[in-house]
Amino acid sequence: MHKLFKLTLSFFIGLAWIPVLFAQQPIDTRLELAEAQRWLTEGKYQKAYDAFHLLAETHQNPLAQFSLGLFHQKGWGMADDQKTACHWFEKAAEGDIPTASHFYAACLQNGTHQPVDYAAAIQWYQKAADLGHIISLCSIAELTMQGKGVPKDPQGALKLCQQAAAAGSIPAQLKMGQFFLQGDKTIHDLHQATVWFNYAAEKGSLEAFHQLGIINLNYLNNHQHALHWFESAASQGFVPAYFPTAQLYFNAPLSEETQMPTADNLAKAYLWLSATHQLSTSKNELRDTTKMLGIVEQIMPASWKNDLDQKISQHLSAFHQH
Repeated sequence: MHKLFKLTLSFFIGLAWIPVLFAQQPIDTRLELAEAQRWLTEGKYQKAYDAFHLLAETHQNPLAQFSLGLFHQKGWGMADDQKTACHWFEKAAEGDIPTASHFYAACLQNGTHQPVDYAAAIQWYQKAADLGHIISLCSIAELTMQGKGVPKDPQGALKLCQQAAAAGSIPAQLKMGQFFLQGDKTIHDLHQATVWFNYAAEKGSLEAFHQLGIINLNYLNNHQHALHWFESAASQGFVPAYFPTAQLYFNAPLSEETQMPTADNLAKAYLWLSATHQLSTSKNELRDTTKMLGIVEQIMPASWKNDLDQKISQHLSAFHQH
């Protein structure tokens, strides 16, 4: 009897440890995450949100917490709420989600959900970079450029961001171009700005095309090269390049024979002015576009309009159909 009692006691003691052992093992939530992600992809926002929320609260799953942050940041199926987004990004950042660390740092930098804290923002940007989100180095560089959270050090800022740019990050290459183009006299370098924008342009960055257009137009006074870059971006649906493209065609030299705009320049001016008029959100651009369109339509043969309007419709459908 004594031996049987000892065996029975040992059995129940063993059973008592089972919940503890299971509690120490991470619960595999991959299937639930995949299902929630599928609902999100299908546009079933409420089902997806509820599934992510359950995983975030019950299992403290950092990927689910990050997804909730994106819901509130982007307004998927709800009104956007940046403060709540920051709350979830903070939780996900504590779970070592790289992009969540970057977004949480931006929350601290901008004072979105609590008072601005540049020093803390730099710490979280650095953590994001350490986890592989290398573009975060350029965010630290931007604060270093301004002396926010750390002593102002433009040269040190360039070295930081260059680490990401040299690794092939297009956003970092764009940021390097902007630093050299817009920085103070200690770092302003038009040639270096062009070099970095060219690196990004070679990878197909439409923002880089646009920036090279600005450099050629505003700094080098090379309208031909400016038009090439602006129209290269505009033809691929980059809206900020529409108006400068239209302006360059509108202001192109007149024909020496007729002292009127060439047919090609007139048609292109109409095309890009019309596209600007439909998509621009700038009051100044819309005002100027309306005036220029009125002038173009007075000169342009009425027989062109249907064909050109069809081309505009095709372009907008290809790049801006919702």
